[in-house]
Amino acid sequence: MAGDAPLLERLARMPPVSAAEALTLFERVAELQGDPVIGPLFGVDEEGDTVVSPLVPTVLQQFQDKAELTCYGALLEGLTGVWNAAVRAAVVTRLRAAGLPPDDLLLRLQALSPTLGFKTEKPAWAREWLADPFAQDTLLVQQCVVRMLLALRTLAETRAAELTTHEG
Repeated sequence: MAGDAPLLERLARMPPVSAAEALTLFERVAELQGDPVIGPLFGVDEEGDTVVSPLVPTVLQQFQDKAELTCYGALLEGLTGVWNAAVRAAVVTRLRAAGLPPDDLLLRLQALSPTLGFKTEKPAWAREWLADPFAQDTLLVQQCVVRMLLALRTLAETRAAELTTHEG
């Protein structure tokens, strides 16, 4: 395994796959609940009908609205969102443990890193986030995870097609 290229490098070498292709994924996967990657996003209600996590339609709509978005790009966006939430949580924990008051905490966060989102967002969002970072980032992280799972599963379908298509 030492000679294997890292996953992101291998994925980056694949031909671009539109993120909107995730919309057709549900037509190709026979039993969505049984899929090891996206199965947890689906369930069955009391009547035996398939139910879907409310985050799936939201993410699929985002995929559809951004015609230029590739699955690889969606995967990176998802990873970036989770990373930013993790770093924000770690930084706030450390700064609060050091006894920094909330207003100073916000200023410090804005100065630390533009990628944490505090400089680009409205001050009201930053204050809401500081009041309850868990509630503010939980939905973001969940959406990012759904984004990553749908993008990876769609890329996997493309790779499976390459591996199982035999020329003449």
